[in-house]
Amino acid sequence: MLALSAWITSVGAQEPPPRDEANAAFWWRIDHPASNPLDAPYASYRPLARLAGAPGPFLPTADPGRTTLPAPALDEAARFVASSQGKALIVVHRGVVQLERYFDGSDAETAFSAHSMAKTLGAAALGVALREGHIQSLDQPASTWLTEWRDPARAGITLRQLLTMSGGFRNLPSKDLGSHYIQLHYGADVEAIVRAAPVAYAPGSDFAWDNDNSHALGLVIERATGQRYLDYVSAKLWQPLGASDAEQLLDRSGGRAMAYCCVWSRPRDWVRLGQMLLDEGRWQGRRLLDEAFVRALRAPSAANPLFGFQVNVGPAWQDPRLNRRALAQGDDQVAAVAPDLFYLSGVGGQQLVIVPSEQLVILRVGKASPAWRDHVLPNLLAGALRAGAANQR
Repeated sequence: MLALSAWITSVGAQEPPPRDEANAAFWWRIDHPASNPLDAPYASYRPLARLAGAPGPFLPTADPGRTTLPAPALDEAARFVASSQGKALIVVHRGVVQLERYFDGSDAETAFSAHSMAKTLGAAALGVALREGHIQSLDQPASTWLTEWRDPARAGITLRQLLTMSGGFRNLPSKDLGSHYIQLHYGADVEAIVRAAPVAYAPGSDFAWDNDNSHALGLVIERATGQRYLDYVSAKLWQPLGASDAEQLLDRSGGRAMAYCCVWSRPRDWVRLGQMLLDEGRWQGRRLLDEAFVRALRAPSAANPLFGFQVNVGPAWQDPRLNRRALAQGDDQVAAVAPDLFYLSGVGGQQLVIVPSEQLVILRVGKASPAWRDHVLPNLLAGALRAGAANQR
């Protein structure tokens, strides 16, 4: 293996992109910053493009007083979400909705930005491409499709490494408008972002939460399938799930999806995705993903045992790389009641939890709050189920 220094791409200070038509979307974002980036309004996300849905039946709902989860636990979960600036809470057990509640003026039709939960949608789309034969193996190098990566530092980066955030990228926060870090979040050309992705460590040797991995996966999906990312996600996942129309941020008008983020969608549609992952790739009898892929998605990865394929695994709240407040809050010491859980996570406390051992799906939508803790809902509700089972023995 090459010495680490040979893998590192040196990147000096860069000039901001010119104020021209090609970079108009970038400069609009820079010139119109949200007052609170953790809770940016809908107007801050432009341009958006339609992620076409095909609304279909949702899950059945338990009759009042006949939930399979104890009512006191559901009530406590609702109180916690309400007290931590939550907007929606949906709890599903064994395929039946136990609780669906909205807060602070929201309802089932209120769209929200899923933020980094969108990364898992991209991982699932790659799983579909694998199932359909557009991709032969997750251990193929991404440079099979990303010809701009056929250099010594990046040619060997595999799809599996991109999925597990071990592709070699680690961009430190920067306010330099010409920096790659700023381009990752606000840039107007996904292809240019991928082309410029700087390698910081030997791919596969470490873990770093970095959006270069997600941008690259979105572009691989387009080139491998010959379809626009949003068209492929719509046809292969969103519509088969019976989801409603949604919107995703583009790099520029008529451009490519920013696959790392920002799907404006309805709460129930993420529950559909969660239930499909719980059912190992099936939604209401239709197979969308291979069972083996779903099991790999939720399995600990070699680079980080608390991360799988663009999902958090087990007590991921313990890892400061996945939960910035872990050490300050003491969450690094909190165990998982159900260690087999995995969850999607987005800034502001967006959280979709799947617990296979308890046949449990939990969605929380809301704003950032000092009161929010990643572990509370899964431990509370999985714990209630396990306590109930123990009492029946």
